[in-house]
Amino acid sequence: MSHREPNKEGDEEDCLRKLLRDYYKGLEVELPEDFILREFAFQKFKTKTFVRHLTFQSLAQVKEYLIKETPYNAYYSIALYRDPAAERMEDKSLIYAELFFDIDSDHLPGCKPVTYTLLEGLELDYVSPECVEAGKHEQLKLLDVLKEYFGFSKDEIRMYFTGNRGFHTIVKPKDEDWLKLNSTQRRELVNFLKLFEAEKLIDRKKGRSTVRVTALRRRIVETFEKSRVGSGDEREFIQLCKVYVDELVTPDVTKLARIPKTINGKSGLPSITFSSEAELHKFKFNQSLSPFKGEFVVKSLYTSREAIKVFDTEVYLLRNQKLLMPAPVAVYLALNNVVELIC
Repeated sequence: MSHREPNKEGDEEDCLRKLLRDYYKGLEVELPEDFILREFAFQKFKTKTFVRHLTFQSLAQVKEYLIKETPYNAYYSIALYRDPAAERMEDKSLIYAELFFDIDSDHLPGCKPVTYTLLEGLELDYVSPECVEAGKHEQLKLLDVLKEYFGFSKDEIRMYFTGNRGFHTIVKPKDEDWLKLNSTQRRELVNFLKLFEAEKLIDRKKGRSTVRVTALRRRIVETFEKSRVGSGDEREFIQLCKVYVDELVTPDVTKLARIPKTINGKSGLPSITFSSEAELHKFKFNQSLSPFKGEFVVKSLYTSREAIKVFDTEVYLLRNQKLLMPAPVAVYLALNNVVELIC
C-alpha cells in the first residue's frame, strides 16, 4: 500500500488543494445539456464563503474553474434562467425549474450525527453508515412513488448520493407543465410524499377501517387497502409509507444541486450518480467510495477524548502527533480542520 512521506510542514493547505486539483484534472465534467442557462455557485476552499451568479459556456470552462479554484463545494441551479448571471433573482427571468427532492440521512427518525467533542472544544459530526443506509431506503421509496404514482420514466429522473449524508433526486418531466409548478404546488408534492395529516383519512367505524379518498392521498389509500394491517396498526403503517424528504427544499425553485462527481467538502467523497435502481440497491457507504487511495501522513491539530470512527477506521488523536492513516480518513479529517495533511 502506498503512502505519502512528510516533506515539510506549514503547506498543508497547499497539499490538500493539490490533492483536489489533481482530482479535478482527471475529472470528466457531467452537466445537463442546458447548463448555459443555469446559475453556478461555489463555496471557496479556505473561507467557505459563497460565490454565486456565475455562468459557463462550455464544460471545459467549468473544469478549468474547478482546477483553478478547487472549491469546497460546487453547485448548479435546478432552474433555467434567461439571464442566469444576474445578481438579483427577480432579474434572472425564470424559464422553469426542475423538481428537486432532498433526503438527509441524519434527519430521519432514529438517526442523528455521531458527535465527537475534542479536548480543545472542536466538535466533529459524522453520519454513520447505518443512517446513510436508512437514507438509501427512503430514496428507494421516493423512486417508487415517482415512477408508480407520478408516472415519471427513468429517463426523466436523475438521482445521486451527495457525498456526505444525503440523496438528491432531480426530475425533468417531458411534460413542461410540471416544470412550471409554483412553490405552493410543489409544496403539495411534499405533502403527498410525507402524508401530512394522513391519519385523518382513517376512521374507526363498525369494527373495521374505512378510508375517505382524496386525490392527494391516493397513495396511502391504495397501499392501505391492499395491505393486511391489523386493527390499530394503521398509524404505524402510515409512518412506514411516508417518504422523509426535506420539506423546505422541494418548494424552493432557486435551490442548487451538486455538480456530479465533484468533491463534497465535508467528507472528501464525490457526489455519485446512480444510473439505475439496481445501482442504488448496491450502494454501500464506506471508504471505497473515495477517489483518494493509499495512506497519508497527517499532523493532528487536536486531542480526542475517545476513538474517532470515520468510515471503517478508528483513530486516536493527540495534538501535534504525526500519524499514518488511510487516505479517505485523512482527507475527511483534513477537510474538517481536525488534522493537517502533510505532503
